[in-house]
Amino acid sequence: MQTSDTVLMPRFILTRAAAAGVDPERLARAAGMPDWQVGDGDSRVSSELFPRLWELFEHETGDPGTTLRTIGGYRIGEFGLVDYLVSSADTLGEGLAVAGPYVGTASTNYRFEAAESTETEANFELFMINGAGRGRDLAVQAVIGVLVSRIRQMTGRPIDPVRVAFRERAPRDHTAFTDAFGSARVDFGAPIDTVTFRTADFDLRQVTGDRMLAAVLRRHAATMPPPPPRATEWPDRIAGVLAQTLTAAEPSLDQVARRLFTSPRTLQRRLHESGTTWTLEVDRARKLRSEQPDSGAAALDRIGETASHDDLG
Repeated sequence: MQTSDTVLMPRFILTRAAAAGVDPERLARAAGMPDWQVGDGDSRVSSELFPRLWELFEHETGDPGTTLRTIGGYRIGEFGLVDYLVSSADTLGEGLAVAGPYVGTASTNYRFEAAESTETEANFELFMINGAGRGRDLAVQAVIGVLVSRIRQMTGRPIDPVRVAFRERAPRDHTAFTDAFGSARVDFGAPIDTVTFRTADFDLRQVTGDRMLAAVLRRHAATMPPPPPRATEWPDRIAGVLAQTLTAAEPSLDQVARRLFTSPRTLQRRLHESGTTWTLEVDRARKLRSEQPDSGAAALDRIGETASHDDLG
């Protein structure tokens, strides 16, 4: 699936690279970014650039904490429309609610969704559609780091998340993570990238709130690219098959892979790239089936019908 970012995202990295003494033009060329894109403020570029530039920047500095330290200098507005959409909301809770639906104004390569929460804590999941290796790890660090920095600026308070979980392996030195996320518990090797906040903070008024501006911006944002629909992703394709085949017996990875016209190894890799695992998807399917034995299975059947040989490739 092809995805795109606003050119402001790679430009953010190039600006910080220049400040760190790294030649931004050389960095852009190494990433395959044409000169005209660097100077075009309204263009959209391939989502490959953002993770690639972070990886190159880290290599140039030799500092594994470069990305999170760089994010510390982020200011609202540098990522364009999405910054103003979120910051113009009245409260922090409203701002976070806006982030998911309008993330496509900055990038169609991410989905930011509210997940299972409690009365005191709210969990959000971050999914990256295209990206792998170290570049993916750094891009996720950047997106979550910007989110936390934006929240602190919008509320005018030094708010720390409760927890942040990354799919990447634990680094030898956690200093950059501690500096970026404060008192938050930071976990590594998680199945999904997540960030958790206190629900008590959601009623905080945002010092950047502006209702009239918010209304205008949301009308404009409705014309921008939306976040990618879940039905295009591998977990949903698998959910569709599991809804049709799940019984009391343990479902077979080989069987599901055959129905999706792929190999078990490729299927497991696709799930890993989507931030999940085969076991987790089977558990989710079982839970959904037990909670909604009729409507849940029917909904998953409809999702499964969208998966064709052509779109699986």
